[in-house]
Amino acid sequence: MNRILLEKLQLHFGHASFRPGQREIIERLLSGQNVLAILATGGGKSVTYQLPALLLPGITVVVSPLISLMIDQVQQLRTRRRIPAAYVNSSQDPAESREILRELGNGVYKLLYISPEKLQQPYIQSVLKRIGVSLVAIDEAHCISQWGHDFRTDYLRLPDAIKHLGNPPVLAVTATATEDVRKEISQLLQIAQENVMSQPLNRENIALDLVRVSDEGERREQVLQLMDELKGPGIVYCSTRNAVEVLVASYQLQGSKRVHGYHGGMESMERMLIQSQFLLGELDVIVATNAFGMGIDKPDIQYVIHYQLPSSMEAYAQEIGRIGRNGQPGYAVLFYVEDDWQIHQHMVEKEYPTQLQVMQFFQAFKTAASANKDAWGPTEMTEEMVQMLTFYAEQTGLDQEVAAASDSGAEHVQRIWQETEKRKRLKKQKLYEMLRYVEDVNDCLRKKLNRYFGEEQVAFTLHCCSCCGLDRQAYQGDRTNTTNKKDENSWDLRQALEKLLPKK
Repeated sequence: MNRILLEKLQLHFGHASFRPGQREIIERLLSGQNVLAILATGGGKSVTYQLPALLLPGITVVVSPLISLMIDQVQQLRTRRRIPAAYVNSSQDPAESREILRELGNGVYKLLYISPEKLQQPYIQSVLKRIGVSLVAIDEAHCISQWGHDFRTDYLRLPDAIKHLGNPPVLAVTATATEDVRKEISQLLQIAQENVMSQPLNRENIALDLVRVSDEGERREQVLQLMDELKGPGIVYCSTRNAVEVLVASYQLQGSKRVHGYHGGMESMERMLIQSQFLLGELDVIVATNAFGMGIDKPDIQYVIHYQLPSSMEAYAQEIGRIGRNGQPGYAVLFYVEDDWQIHQHMVEKEYPTQLQVMQFFQAFKTAASANKDAWGPTEMTEEMVQMLTFYAEQTGLDQEVAAASDSGAEHVQRIWQETEKRKRLKKQKLYEMLRYVEDVNDCLRKKLNRYFGEEQVAFTLHCCSCCGLDRQAYQGDRTNTTNKKDENSWDLRQALEKLLPKK
């Protein structure tokens, strides 16, 4: 078996040997065991389920949270790895999805990437069960845990879906997981403690920097200068779409590198094009919200700038983990203005429902109108919020019959609202932990980050962090004259910038 694994690894992935932990994970999966693998960003998570898929009979189902991520990985598998793969998600019309499911039955594919929402559908479950699923891989598995920073209700329904598929072996993979998250994932997916396999979070080649600035103007000036001076390619993360647009427009007025913005408000095809350009080296810098980066396979990213405070330590660790996957020295810098936390505080308040909104949800639920947007009245209810409320209604034992028999529903409303409030408090706690990280100026940044995830490793290669001593010039290069020329478009950019900047 050892020889076969190495042959497949060389043939399809171009590697002569496994990275630490990969072989052990694969061998346990092939023996039918459930495994939780916590591998640092860039640690080779995808190999741990893509390679077993080639050796197992039937289909390997990969649950993936983002459409763009699915499309990118399937394209890479087909073109670079010569592995037959397909995806099913909401971007396809029903006829296209049915055709892929038909081809699955004919043995055309070895891997099927699917969203957690699609995997809930009884028809898809019945087709997959008939074909035979040999392995279920759950990517970004921290989404399954209510203790995780990016909890999604459809992930928590996965254990039932897996049972309907005949309980095939399960691999849960993630880059970041605290002890609480690990415990909940293991409990939900029936993973034995000895099969929780974790690699060190510490990335020795990444230097960590923290820069406190007094106001927005100073921050923008420093970040624009860094974008010009740092060796690239690189990513600049912003907390809001508006910050992305302002920074891109500001840079294009005076900078010389190829820079583009990326956020969830863009059309999906535009986002895919920008992502492809960055991967191919046609862009030097991406300025983005956290919508960008998950699953990005680009080993030569040399820096990540956090323009604003991230929402959690988990998000921060994942985003800086995209630096230096080729082992070369990389640089992560976080800029912090004292009131940054208010951005995320506002987002959290908007993300979770008020008690009035829960009452409106209950009334719509009671009349079986929860899928009808007109039933919500004038309150602002996002689709994600409705899904969350539906999930917590199910968790508290509420169904259509129970709701119909209830007069006011006050008790049910209170229980559902308490559950959402519990989740909101957890989000605020994670924000507080991130705030504590930047406010404590006397401790090593690497120690604080790793300690949060229960690790004590602090080794580094070139530099550790700004607290321990850091030569920023080591990560700077010559200004790159590429394609962003100042031409007749500068006036249009200046007008756009004036509209985006806050009025004084």
